[in-house]
Amino acid sequence: MLLVVDIGNSSTVMGIRADDGIIARRWRIRSDIERTPDELGVVLGALMDGAPAGLRCGCVASVVPPLTGVFVEAARDHLGIAVEEFRFGPELGIRLDVDEPGRVGPDRIANTLAAHLEHPGPVIVVDFGTATNFDVVSPDGAFLGGIIAPGLESGFERFAARTALLPRIAPAFPGTFIGRDTVANMQIGVYRGATAMVDGLVGGLREEWRKDARVIATGGLSRMVAPHCRTVDVLDPDLTLKGVGWGYDRFHPRTV
Repeated sequence: MLLVVDIGNSSTVMGIRADDGIIARRWRIRSDIERTPDELGVVLGALMDGAPAGLRCGCVASVVPPLTGVFVEAARDHLGIAVEEFRFGPELGIRLDVDEPGRVGPDRIANTLAAHLEHPGPVIVVDFGTATNFDVVSPDGAFLGGIIAPGLESGFERFAARTALLPRIAPAFPGTFIGRDTVANMQIGVYRGATAMVDGLVGGLREEWRKDARVIATGGLSRMVAPHCRTVDVLDPDLTLKGVGWGYDRFHPRTV
């Protein structure tokens, strides 16, 4: 078994990847750069109830460099496993066909690999994270670029930070377009607004690139929002973790 990790700006998602490639267990914690390796190690041990039997190593894709080393040290000292950083390389069998390949985030690289292997063909990955990323993946496994748009969590934070009289809102998809109270008004603006953004941007991508591109939704809030998007074809919340796992496999091919 392999520990696969996606460290984002707001949340860190961890999963246990079984030998058959399935993400068997998963956890989500805050990405807190103030945590020490020992503090994070205690959290990991408590969530996993120690290192699960058969857990041999790990791989982490991180867009928060200060947390990468902390996670590696915590896993080594508290779970007893070696964790390495997910990275781009020719071994992955994909390409970064963009102007600034060195600035493509490891999460988008993992999404490209997973989309290419799990959903072959022209694909647009919509990743609902701190930002909402749209990753365009060609049938031959090239990351062609895409879009970085504000995320749902960013909308929550803007409401909380910029408005003195508006309350914090709970994550809940609204059942109507007309809000009868303040919270409902805000939920409609954030959630219905997100679906309109996704459908509008996907429509533009399909028009400019491939009208037959399949849309795969992933990320922390994908389960809540994606079912309400007309343009989403497949919901695959574990896509990034799968990509991290397949990346590890390609850098460490097993010998028979």
